[in-house]
Amino acid sequence: MILSDIIYLQNKELLERIANDKYIQQVDKDKFINTYHKKHFSFVKQITKNTTPNYSLKIKRALQPKKNKVTL
Repeated sequence: MILSDIIYLQNKELLERIANDKYIQQVDKDKFINTYHKKHFSFVKQITKNTTPNYSLKIKRALQPKKNKVTL
């Protein structure tokens, strides 16, 4: 639970920075922060499956030069 509390506080700080850049009025800033600052956004979900091979394959495919198909 300590990790999720830290993430919760960091999310609030990040939202405050975004709100300061995006809005001028304090009312708009507060509305933005209240909209997106939720407790369930800070829970960490553990994944036990290794997805690295899938991502490696996607990256290899993206980096391959595309073949030009000539149609008549």
